[in-house]
Amino acid sequence: MKWFWRFIFTLVLIAGWAGLGYMYADFTLGSPKRNKPVEVVIPPNTSIQEIGDILKEKKLIRESYFFRYYAEYKNITNLKAGVYEIQPQETLPEMLVKFSDGEQSLVKVTIPPGWNAKQIADRLGKLGFDEKGFLKALNDKQPKYNFEMEIRKDPKRPYRLEGYLYPNTYQFRKNAKPEDIVNAMLEQFAKRVDKLQVRDKLKAHPLRSGMSIDQWVTVASLIEREGKVKEELPRISGVIYNRLNSRTNNKLMIDASVYFMKSMEGKSATNLKNLRQIKGPYAAYNTYIHSGLPPGPISSPGEAALKAALNPEKHSYEYYVTMRNCTGKHYFADTYTKHQQYITLSDRNAKKYEDKCRAE
Repeated sequence: MKWFWRFIFTLVLIAGWAGLGYMYADFTLGSPKRNKPVEVVIPPNTSIQEIGDILKEKKLIRESYFFRYYAEYKNITNLKAGVYEIQPQETLPEMLVKFSDGEQSLVKVTIPPGWNAKQIADRLGKLGFDEKGFLKALNDKQPKYNFEMEIRKDPKRPYRLEGYLYPNTYQFRKNAKPEDIVNAMLEQFAKRVDKLQVRDKLKAHPLRSGMSIDQWVTVASLIEREGKVKEELPRISGVIYNRLNSRTNNKLMIDASVYFMKSMEGKSATNLKNLRQIKGPYAAYNTYIHSGLPPGPISSPGEAALKAALNPEKHSYEYYVTMRNCTGKHYFADTYTKHQQYITLSDRNAKKYEDKCRAE
């Protein structure tokens, strides 16, 4: 019978230790009481043990090493970097699922190069941000960066900060204020200004002598909207500068500026005919009528277009027209006669490649 009592004693001992172990694990993994949400930032390439350390530091768990054991036991180890908002009632299993799913308290917003302020505002609105407040901030916000103070107020410009909303992928809090969103985009633009040494280069190049930051961004925005092939951007830039510095041919005649003008009026910008006669509240953007640059940028240029506006290709071209052969490239000409020949060729290409381009 002794063996029987020893067996019973061993079972009781094991059960007791198991119970104590469970209570200890429950205590160490459990969250201390809290009455408000806690923000948790998990940087990229953070290990499970390091995540446990972060949770302990935030007082969401009591012991970090038990967090690693628990995550491995549950086979939930693919935890994603990001910013998370942990609610007061959330348990450790719920936190693990949130980290594994990447359910962040931030909203990812991607702004492609070439978008204008209205397009950006529309995307923000669809993601739950204050669309109208964003557009209002473009005209009303207090300047934070030096270049903002150099942008003159002009009633001909729909939005003062048009062109400075740097195209990038951002992560904003769900309740982000419009001004904070604008400043985040301006911060990225400011970094490019420093990186490209813009002020020094604007002074150094004879074609750009005396240009302001705003004029440079305006040129870049035109390049962004006109060019489809990266390698052509410096050449398009050269055409624009050649026109601006021409005594006899300084009307840019850029379709994209007219499309911008009509889109700001809330009107369709497709199939525009007789561009020289198109007028409206923002008629100053019609580069078929007015010489020189439009009142301001027409889009948010990316880094390639910004660089091209700083480093135009040196040539004698003053005209270009799209090839319309599905490549996105252009024919460039230094005389109006040659330009007309290329327009005819472009029209032929349009018919020849119509089906192919539509399929693509």
